[in-house]
Amino acid sequence: MAVADLPLLDGLWAPVWLHDGGHRRMVWGNRAALELWNAASLADFQARDFGSQPEGAPQAEGESVAGRWTFYPKGRPVTAWVRRSGMALPDGRLGILHEAQLATPSADRLPGGTDTEALDRERAMLQSLIDSMPDIVFFKDVNGTYLKVNRAMLDYAGRPPLGLTDHRLFDAETAARRRRTDQIAMQKGFSRSEEWFVHPDGRRVLMETAKAVCLDRSGKMLGVVGIARDITERRQTEKQLLRQHALLQGIIDTIPDAVFFKDRDGVLRKANRAFASWTGRPLEQLIGLGSHEIWPSEMADGIRAGDASVYAEDQPRRNEESIPLPDGGRIWVEILKAPIRDAGNELLGLVGVGRDITLRKAAEEDLRRSEAEKDHLANHDALTGLPNRRLLFDRLDVALARSRRSGRPLALLFIDLDGFKAVNDRMGHDCGDEVLRIAAARIAGCLRRSDTVARVGGDEFTIVLEDVTFAADAGGVAAKIVEAVALPIPVQGMTAVIGASVGIALFPVDGADARSLLVAADGAMYRAKQAGRGTHVFYRDVHGDPD
Repeated sequence: MAVADLPLLDGLWAPVWLHDGGHRRMVWGNRAALELWNAASLADFQARDFGSQPEGAPQAEGESVAGRWTFYPKGRPVTAWVRRSGMALPDGRLGILHEAQLATPSADRLPGGTDTEALDRERAMLQSLIDSMPDIVFFKDVNGTYLKVNRAMLDYAGRPPLGLTDHRLFDAETAARRRRTDQIAMQKGFSRSEEWFVHPDGRRVLMETAKAVCLDRSGKMLGVVGIARDITERRQTEKQLLRQHALLQGIIDTIPDAVFFKDRDGVLRKANRAFASWTGRPLEQLIGLGSHEIWPSEMADGIRAGDASVYAEDQPRRNEESIPLPDGGRIWVEILKAPIRDAGNELLGLVGVGRDITLRKAAEEDLRRSEAEKDHLANHDALTGLPNRRLLFDRLDVALARSRRSGRPLALLFIDLDGFKAVNDRMGHDCGDEVLRIAAARIAGCLRRSDTVARVGGDEFTIVLEDVTFAADAGGVAAKIVEAVALPIPVQGMTAVIGASVGIALFPVDGADARSLLVAADGAMYRAKQAGRGTHVFYRDVHGDPD
């Protein structure tokens, strides 16, 4: 007998209870035991401290001892013969199962009556009690003869069973099986069995029967007392639930998305094969585990925080996250979690659906790169990679706005490569393109990171210099560019030599906006070419203004 089987004895008229001596508390007691110990309820019975066990208690499971005890239900003394047997508790420790056979107290006499009358009345009340029970109740002596039964047993047997054995009432196989369970109860103190039985009305029913040994006050074995219950409907319900569970599992296993259900404590209660594939572990090993037992610690912390948000907001929550795979790779998943409640609106936990969006994320990244490339091509020169005229004017407008706010001057340089057309004609367009790329790189190398250089024509470049304190600063940059471009350029085994003419316009003195500045710088550049090329000229020089 196990602790889980004890509730089957709740309807017995004999008191039965289980005591945990180590913790000095009652684990369970049937109704007769609660009355014997003056307990208002099972919770009251379990909460009270009944002290330690007397000496001579069983020391091992299955071992038993018997003795006479005196109880005081309702303040009156009652003598009982108590059999105590060792029983394993759920945590493996030893508990003591008590079975009491009560003797009628000599002082328990009804007013105006005799001891015999009081006993007869108690017997009548006891018979009425067991007759009112829907479960079958019976007592058989050591030979298996029925000595007492309730009305449910009469209906079950189909005829009065008193004085008969199972061999006289049922078929040989059924009778032999029941005799074996009688003998087990008398040997071990308790037996439990299930059997299919054809009811006298033709119904096939499944009966669950619990039997316990019955002793007199001296410890002599009298027989067995039993209680049987029709569990056909319960078993059918259990089978239906199992079928529904299997059907549900089959359905969610066909879903390619990961499906899972967790209770309020974060324990995984149900999931499908797709979810298990993310972890690399069999589904059966995952059920009953928490997030920290399934995922890496940092990821599990994030999952628990997300679950808490679902409960706090009491509404679905969607998020994307990257999860590790058993093979060392990672995938991106989109997970939708929602709180789930029962028919009574009690929160059960949350249900989640996860979808692998790795390909979608890759496509989005490709699209972002494609858009970035389009943007780059729209705003940059394909040959040199420098900003083009469109981007130049955008940046120049921004730089002018900053200059107006700060009051610091700005310089615009216009560069034209000297001798490039001759090189391009002599060495070919491929070499010409390479010369342009090298010249552009040399020009960019003369500038600060905050400056902008753009290619605005075939061999024409424009530079925006911000925060120019003195005109000479812009001239110094122009001189560096002229010097850098003039260095020989090796191309495909040949050497190209070009130069640069630079025109400089200053804001705000040479122009109030981008276009007027560009016209001024372009004019200064032509003045530089007229001056002999390979030099730089300020716009103010063009109009004869002092430097």
